[in-house]
Amino acid sequence: MSANNSHIVELRDVKKEFEDKKVLDGVSLKVEPRERLVIMGQSGSGKSTILRVILGMLQPDAGTVFFKQFEMTRLKRRKLQQVRRHIGMVYQYSALLSSRNVRDNVALPLEELTDKSRGEIDKIADEKLDLVGMKDARDLMPSELSGGMRKRVSLARALVLEPELILFDEPTAGLDPVIASVIDELIINLSEKSKVTSIVVTHEMASAFRIGTRMAMLYQGKVIEDAEPEKFKQSQNPVVRQFLSGSTEGPILEGSQDAIAKK
Repeated sequence: MSANNSHIVELRDVKKEFEDKKVLDGVSLKVEPRERLVIMGQSGSGKSTILRVILGMLQPDAGTVFFKQFEMTRLKRRKLQQVRRHIGMVYQYSALLSSRNVRDNVALPLEELTDKSRGEIDKIADEKLDLVGMKDARDLMPSELSGGMRKRVSLARALVLEPELILFDEPTAGLDPVIASVIDELIINLSEKSKVTSIVVTHEMASAFRIGTRMAMLYQGKVIEDAEPEKFKQSQNPVVRQFLSGSTEGPILEGSQDAIAKK
C-alpha cells in the first residue's frame, strides 16, 4: 500500500480504542503541503489521539497513517526516529523542562538528534527564539515565564529541526483572548515564513477560524465535516451547527448522562 506523494499526511480508515471506548472509528484525512488544518471536536473526541497517531507515538488498532511516502505504522524504531525529525510538536502545556533555561529547552532536540557543535546549537536556538520574539528571555527559567511566553518557547523548540510539519495540541488553551490572538498570528506567520504544514487541534472557535485554511470536525470517532472555513460555517450538519453556535439544544447532548439528568 503506498501513499499519494502529493499529500504530506494521510490517514486511511484509522481506528483506535481505549478500554472498549472507540475514540477513532474509521478516520480518513488528507493534508496538503502548507495547509493549516484545524481539527475540532468536543473534549475526549480523539483530537489529540490523531496527533499522537501521526507522530507514531500511538499505534492505531486498524488503518494506515502516512507522512509523505512513509507508512508510519510500519516503520522500525530507528527509521521512525529519523522521520520524526521532520515533524515538530507543540504540546498543550508546553512541556518545558523546569530544570533547564529557555535556550537549553529549545536546544534539546538538536542535542538529542543531531551531532552539531555547542556553538551551532546555541546559534540555531537563538535564531528560533528570535523568530518567536523570545530571544531576550533565553536565560530565564520556565517558572519565570507567563503562559503565553511558554507557548512561544515551545513553538521555537518545535522549529529547531526545520520541520515540514508542525502539530499543535490546543495552542491557545488557558490563555486570555489577547495573548491567544498573538499566538494565532504567530502560528500563521511562521507557517507562511517557514513554509511548513500545520495541523492544529483546538476547541476555541475564534482561534480555529483565524488560523485554519481548512477545518475538520470529529464526532463519535469519525470526521463528520471537512471543508474550507467559509463552507464549514455554512454546514448543514446539525452536530456541526450546534458545535459552532454553542447551543445546548441539539444532537450533541441527546442521550448523554447530562441531558438525562436535566430531565
